Amino acid sequence: MPVTAPNPFDENTPLDRPAPEGGNPFLDDEGEGKREPLGSDAKRRGTLEKIAGLSPFWKSGKGLLGVRGVPEKRRGRRKSEDVSLLSLGRKKDNGDEEGGGPGGGVKRLSFLWLGGSGGNTGNRSRRESMVEVVPERNEVIREAEKPREPLSVLEILQLIQHRELRSADQHIIELEVECDGELSSVSLKSPGRQAKDVTLLYEALMKEMWAVVEESLNNKGKHLKLNEVIGVIQQEEGRVNPPGNKNMRAHWVEAVQRSVTQRLKNNLEGKMGSLPSQADRVKRIVVEDLTSVKNYLVCSYPRDFEVFWIYLSAYHQGISEWLSAATQRDLETNDIYFILDWNSNVYCRDILSRPEISPLVNPYELGPLLTSDTRTMLEQQYVSLVQQRVSHRLEEELKVEQDRWGQMMRNEDLLSGFNGRVIQIMKPHIDRAPLISEGFGIMLALSCLCCFSDFLHRFHKAIERFYLEQEGLKEMTEAFIYRIISVVNCCPPFREFASRMSQLAKGDGVDLLSQAEGSLDRITTFATRTLSELILHDIKPFSKKLLGRRWLNNSDACDGIVSVLGERTAALRKLSQGPYQAAISELHRRILLELVRPLIQGKISCTTSKTRRKVASKLREESKQLGQIFSRLESPQASLDQVVPRLTEILVLEDTASIQMEVGMLVSDFPDFRKRHLSSLLDVRGLWDPSCRQQILGVLHDLEGADALPPCRSAPGFFSDIGITHDTRCININLSRASQFGRRTLSRFSHRGRNISSPSGDGSGNGEEDTQL
Repeated sequence: MPVTAPNPFDENTPLDRPAPEGGNPFLDDEGEGKREPLGSDAKRRGTLEKIAGLSPFWKSGKGLLGVRGVPEKRRGRRKSEDVSLLSLGRKKDNGDEEGGGPGGGVKRLSFLWLGGSGGNTGNRSRRESMVEVVPERNEVIREAEKPREPLSVLEILQLIQHRELRSADQHIIELEVECDGELSSVSLKSPGRQAKDVTLLYEALMKEMWAVVEESLNNKGKHLKLNEVIGVIQQEEGRVNPPGNKNMRAHWVEAVQRSVTQRLKNNLEGKMGSLPSQADRVKRIVVEDLTSVKNYLVCSYPRDFEVFWIYLSAYHQGISEWLSAATQRDLETNDIYFILDWNSNVYCRDILSRPEISPLVNPYELGPLLTSDTRTMLEQQYVSLVQQRVSHRLEEELKVEQDRWGQMMRNEDLLSGFNGRVIQIMKPHIDRAPLISEGFGIMLALSCLCCFSDFLHRFHKAIERFYLEQEGLKEMTEAFIYRIISVVNCCPPFREFASRMSQLAKGDGVDLLSQAEGSLDRITTFATRTLSELILHDIKPFSKKLLGRRWLNNSDACDGIVSVLGERTAALRKLSQGPYQAAISELHRRILLELVRPLIQGKISCTTSKTRRKVASKLREESKQLGQIFSRLESPQASLDQVVPRLTEILVLEDTASIQMEVGMLVSDFPDFRKRHLSSLLDVRGLWDPSCRQQILGVLHDLEGADALPPCRSAPGFFSDIGITHDTRCININLSRASQFGRRTLSRFSHRGRNISSPSGDGSGNGEEDTQL
């Protein structure tokens, strides 16, 4: 027969009877001496809330003790002063908490006194079992329904310090909304304790965010916390009510700029070195960092952040500030050019055009490193310094060259590299200036051309002074010739360099080029004429015998001239091409003048046709011999060889019309042939008939008084250098009726009178032989 458990509420059952498990479930064990706290063994203790949920004390949502589930009091946030307490390792001490929170010292109240400490232990065990099961499920339901408790300022700060930035920002937003009552966006300067907490938390948040940004650049790799920074920025930008007004992305851009500036500063500050060495360090660090940004940071940020462009702009700004600061120093010409070159060429070539960077760069959007005003100031400063330096160095080189002229040196040593040294002073500036800009190249070309023009003028005056000093010592010495050659050889390179500078100046240097070329022309003319005079000085003894008394019967005069030309013209081969042609052309002209001048000036008189043929033949032979020499010397004045044949034709022709035709051809080749030259030639051949003379001289009637007519290019100033010191006058008599003796007497008298009236004419003088044939 089954045993029935006793009813604890039966009147016959004593209350102090022990339970089957050894105690009353509603009576604390008095033998324990003290109660355990609620949190230590909550499942073994019956509480007011647990008992209130048990049958028969709970019915229809109401218990004997009141309404079920009375919420406990909500704990408030810590204030901003808690942040300082955390940093000092202290905690607020508010005494024993008296809430119903977990872990608090809540005293457990006795519900009912159902019996003494003794009693039925079995009944007590059953009651404890009931207390443990039902309230357990009820408690879980209450925990699920309990809302999330907001974090305190201290706990949010801990999240920031652990770089849980996105979560920290979310809690700051909640605190901000709580502060403003969810009505409007917060103003960081609003009064109140909570507003101050929000401000401090935002400052701490952004400090950690920008620290992560700086570390991401220095680490040269992926940074694990970058997603937190990006999340905060996107979270702030996505706020709707209230809208985010922190402008986090602008602050992020500023943080990037600060990190780049600090990166450049760390690589430049405290490190000595020249401007190029500093630039090399800047170039290296910029290339490394931009490559790292491309490889790691670009893929870490969303596309709309344009992270590479932001970093590139920051480095561009940093380099610009570095170059601008460099312009404030006391700079030399090379340093100024280095800055200009970095601004125009090096930055784009060595950084922006690198294959790992160039696909992501648009240089036109970046613009130049230096402002236009700064660049113009540097260009003007550079041009001014170069002009001063070039003028000073050109003057020094000219002084050194003048000292060399007076020294006794070997002939090969006299051919100095003066022209090369002079050009090298200006050439580097001329070559590299257009690389900066076209305008800068024009400015510098004009400046150097001005300096060069002044230098050539001084150079010409120095040469003239030197020749005047050597005027009494102009014997034909090789040393003197080599000095002249060294001077005149400078002219072609100088002319070419001046022309190049004028082209770089884009037409603005035409006047300066004309001045420079005028000085060079005078130097070349003066030098080549001096060389010709030195050679003519040696052939003078032979040229005096031309058309003399013994000239017609021997060739000593011509042979002597040919011998001297063969010896002296060898040195002329050391002239450069332009001066050589000018010297040979001048010498060719002067030698033929020595041959033609005695004929035009009437040193010889041919009264018979036989004599005229002999003189003409002799002149043609010697002219041909001299022409062959100058042909071997590559004389550019080959047309000069036609002057003697045309003059001899006028001598030998008997027909007036033929003579007129020959005179016309002579005038066409030599426009400076004048009426006085023709009249003197007719006197030489003995043509006294007035009618014939007037017919022949009439060919030159149109050129009467046209002495200012420019000479022909082929023979510059040939006949103009032959002076006629007397005027031929015809005697108006009928010579056909005069006797043969009378004609000869008149002819001899007329010729002798001419010799007396011109004692010191060109090519003849005292002591010269006269021939009357």
